[in-house]
Amino acid sequence: MSDIIDFKPQSHLKAAAQLDAFIAWAQATLPKGIPNKLVHVGIRWDIDSWHKSGIHSCAFTAHGSPRNVKAQDKKYMQPPFMDFAKALVVYYRIFQGKKSAKEWLSTARVVETALVELSGTRDVTLVSAAICNRACEYFQTEHPVSDTAYRKSKNLEQIVHLMREKGLLANPFRWTSPLPLKKPGTLKEQKKNRNNKLPSSESILALGELFNNDLTSRLDIITLSACALLLSQPSRIGELADVERDCLVFKEDADRGKRMFLRWYAEKGFGATIKPVMKGMEPSVERVIKLLTPITKEARTYAAWLEDHPNEFPPHEDLPLKGQDDPLTYEEVRLALKTKSSIGRSARSYFKSEWLDSLAKHNALSPDAQAVFDEIREGWDTSNGKRVYVNGRLHHFQFDDKAAITLRKLNILMRTKYLSKDFPYTTPAESGKKRVKYRDALFTVRTGSLHDETKNAVAIRRDFGVEIAANNERMTGQLGGALHTQSIFKRHGYGSLKVNTHAFRHELNTEMHRAGLSQLLIDAFSGRTSMGHVYNHETVEERTAAVTAVHPKTKQSNAAKRLEKIRTNEPLRLSDVTDLAASSQDRVIHQTHLGICVHRFESEPCPKMGACLSCGNLGCVKGDDVKLANLKEERADLKRRYEKALAAEAQEELGAVVWRKKVGLDLFKCNALIKTLENPELEQGDIVWNSDNGWNLTKNAAVMAGLIDAKTIEAPKEAELPSLEELSAMLNEIEE
Repeated sequence: MSDIIDFKPQSHLKAAAQLDAFIAWAQATLPKGIPNKLVHVGIRWDIDSWHKSGIHSCAFTAHGSPRNVKAQDKKYMQPPFMDFAKALVVYYRIFQGKKSAKEWLSTARVVETALVELSGTRDVTLVSAAICNRACEYFQTEHPVSDTAYRKSKNLEQIVHLMREKGLLANPFRWTSPLPLKKPGTLKEQKKNRNNKLPSSESILALGELFNNDLTSRLDIITLSACALLLSQPSRIGELADVERDCLVFKEDADRGKRMFLRWYAEKGFGATIKPVMKGMEPSVERVIKLLTPITKEARTYAAWLEDHPNEFPPHEDLPLKGQDDPLTYEEVRLALKTKSSIGRSARSYFKSEWLDSLAKHNALSPDAQAVFDEIREGWDTSNGKRVYVNGRLHHFQFDDKAAITLRKLNILMRTKYLSKDFPYTTPAESGKKRVKYRDALFTVRTGSLHDETKNAVAIRRDFGVEIAANNERMTGQLGGALHTQSIFKRHGYGSLKVNTHAFRHELNTEMHRAGLSQLLIDAFSGRTSMGHVYNHETVEERTAAVTAVHPKTKQSNAAKRLEKIRTNEPLRLSDVTDLAASSQDRVIHQTHLGICVHRFESEPCPKMGACLSCGNLGCVKGDDVKLANLKEERADLKRRYEKALAAEAQEELGAVVWRKKVGLDLFKCNALIKTLENPELEQGDIVWNSDNGWNLTKNAAVMAGLIDAKTIEAPKEAELPSLEELSAMLNEIEE
């Protein structure tokens, strides 16, 4: 943040002193996040969790500590590592202004475990490459399937870079994650992943039927409206908190017709945008606004009152007619707090158990709430009370409580218990974000107002606060993802159907790919800055058909006939391997020792001088065992040449680096061709086309003459070059 100064290491200090200075800087910086709304008033360095103090999911528990247990049963980080972890969170959340430090903190937990295991201490300055590698082993063990291990290792890279930059390492080192990004997997694995990521057609149909019914349940309206919005344009469930009541925008399209857009705030760094609504979903979005407006209007009005009257207790029909600073009896306190009376239990007892004891568990009360709480607790009569008899019978117990309870004091406690610390805003502060207030949010409801979400009346919160109805927890339960919640499908007779809201995002992204939209446009539409390809779940057949439409070398219809010709040494024609344009002439094509070649030799000699593995005209046919054996022989020779190149590079021989890169790329491509041809899911007779490296005789001569720059040829191919680590791993897999 602009008003917070970065920690500047002092060159004369050793790592231990530098670490102490970094932690001292973080302790001084922590309260500076309060004016910027990055953390809440009352946050303290010495507490074990900052989750309720404005930093989401920030509890300093140790690696392996159980999550859903009581606080006393959790295990926490130990000093001095905990102070370092807190300093990391301060740097990431408060200085850099990031939304959440959850990923860094999760990574730090594992680093502590690896540090203790290998060094026997929690001295952060002793972190080394070996400790980082051990942490990566933990990541892999705990997350063997997803990309989580890779992402955590990249977080660790950032932490190591920060430690080196700030002088926190006794022995500075550079470290790069050894974990690779998870590859798409086999065709079967991709199909399984597709089925897991996309919503079932049954669930979509059920939601559509329910949405078009005459809805009466507030909970059903909230659930179905949220689903309809998320199906109208690809978004995330958390982004519904930033949708305003006045969210519709209409623009004129190229045909001078009106197109519907939504004012939207996309998470994960994309920011504010105007999203077009999918064609055909406009009536559904209008129905959403029509359904939600009346059932959320009162809550928005109430939220506005709470914001405009911060020092007053909210009025309601049972509120005692007392001034804000008039002392209240415990019966009047009970009425003000909407607590039900019970035979055999006094109003004072209710106030103690449901309010004082509950607030005592809060680690992050605001200063005002803490002052009121301390005043009441310090003046609380802890005796058994004085017996008061009426007509010879025990009537009640009298207590000598010193503190006067007023509506103004109850207002402070009520807001602490029922309102988000971010109130009047629906989301935490974020650098550059213009936040939405509850008084303007489309999904604002009173706490406890969705009565039919549970059969246990005790579990329903009182309506003193406001919340976003379509939150992740509620939507997960309503769409079948929670064990102890009756989903909307079960309530309406659809059995055990279930779906998650993020599946809608995957579905819409896949449909946009099918429609031919570019990845860049899909990412912009989805409010995403990277990793868009993981949302594409087109089938292999669909992708093959799409490539066939634009690439002439993908004809697969006569695969069996083509393979038979190869096996019987019959001449292959161009029409056997590709669809010919109307103006094209069919001809016999050449066969090499590695596969088929579609180059026109009658026009010019081989532009690659026989270097087939660098040529895009090479195609390898599945089922041609002779060519496959030749490929394996070629691979074995390339492996031997690559090992010689490595040895020459180690001896720093002139040209060894270029030699190693050239042979390495050929080896990488040769191995890829073999693996693809051996894939059992590839049909017999299918063609695997090689990729071209961009060079030929003409370009080579032009570069030597200085007519063109070699970088214009090499740059587009740099992404294909495998790393040394990838090649080393591949060499270990190749059998001689």
